[in-house]
Amino acid sequence: MNTIIKLILTCSTVALLTSCGDNYEINFPPPKPEVTYREILPVEVGGNPVKGQALSLDQKQYKGIMAVYGTDASLILVQCKDQDAMDSYVKNTVLPRLEDFGSRSSAKIKGVWGLKASGKMGRVYGWQNSNWLFIIQAANDKIFDEAVSKFAFISKK
Repeated sequence: MNTIIKLILTCSTVALLTSCGDNYEINFPPPKPEVTYREILPVEVGGNPVKGQALSLDQKQYKGIMAVYGTDASLILVQCKDQDAMDSYVKNTVLPRLEDFGSRSSAKIKGVWGLKASGKMGRVYGWQNSNWLFIIQAANDKIFDEAVSKFAFISKK
C-alpha cells in the first residue's frame, strides 16, 4: 500500500478514536501486581452487583476476568505476558467481537491499542495500559458513563 494512503488511514483512525465526544483520560498507572480483581472492579453498576467470570485464556500468556453487571454492563481485564500476546488477543479475540456493532474502530498507535464500537448492542470502549487491556461494554450511554465513573483506570475529561 502506498505510504501516503497508509498515513491518511492512520490519521483517520486516530481522529476517529479521539473524536465523537470520547474525551476520556486513560493515562493512569496500571494496577499494581499485588492488587486483586476484587479491589479494582466496581462493586456494582446499574444497580447490579459484580459477578466475576473466568476468561478461558492460555495461562502462559494471559490472566484475566470478565466482570458482569446483570445484562447491562461488563468490564474485561486482561493482563498479557508481552506485547505479542496483547496483539494476538486483540486481533483474534476482541476485534471479531466488535463485528456485531454498527460503528467500530480500532488502532494500535505508538504501540498501544485503542478501540471503540457502538450500535444497537450498546457501547464498547477499550484501551491498553502497559501490559493490561481494559474493555468496558454497556447497554446504553447512561450505564456506560456510570461504569466509567466507577472504574479507577478511566475518567471523563
